[in-house]
Amino acid sequence: MPLLLNKQIDEHSAYAIWNIQETFLELPYLSPEPFPADLNPVRQAEWIVGRMLVKTLCEKFEIPYQGIKKQDKGKPYLNGSDANISISHSFPIAAAMIHLKKPCGIDMERPRDKHEYVKMKYLHASEMQFKNDLEKLCTIWCAKEVIYKIFGRKFLSLKDEIKVSFESKEIIKGEILKKGHEDTHYIHHEWVKEYLLAYGT
Repeated sequence: MPLLLNKQIDEHSAYAIWNIQETFLELPYLSPEPFPADLNPVRQAEWIVGRMLVKTLCEKFEIPYQGIKKQDKGKPYLNGSDANISISHSFPIAAAMIHLKKPCGIDMERPRDKHEYVKMKYLHASEMQFKNDLEKLCTIWCAKEVIYKIFGRKFLSLKDEIKVSFESKEIIKGEILKKGHEDTHYIHHEWVKEYLLAYGT
């Protein structure tokens, strides 16, 4: 099984990354729970591997894995546990994070033309200096996705209600500007092969 990385962040959290190399015929036999039959092969692979990663992280913290459900807003949660989880897919890479105490978010992306095409939909006015830097665009996108997942509610504008700034080589400061929900998060980002990984609480 190509578990690419399994890293303890601190005493309360960890993340794991999977490089999907199994065939679409092999993966269903590895699934830790029944999977939806109506998914296309790629989505089915991502669904299965996401749960395999979460199961691996549960085992690290000795949490019995009883499956994953989704809240009304789409945020995943563990059956039978108060631990927080987050899952990201960018086929053939999948990542998951667990935090025992706080809402968390994880995202993985490879810099690609998509970020250039849609940049005006997610760049805050304060981030326009990076509009021609594909790596920075990808990093900003990932950081905002992490914050969106931590927030756990829909109707949060990536462009107008989240702004980020680069605090150091590995840390991004993210601010939620939505009225009544103002908050600050510090997002860690690093490279895993050709993918940008971002995570935080």
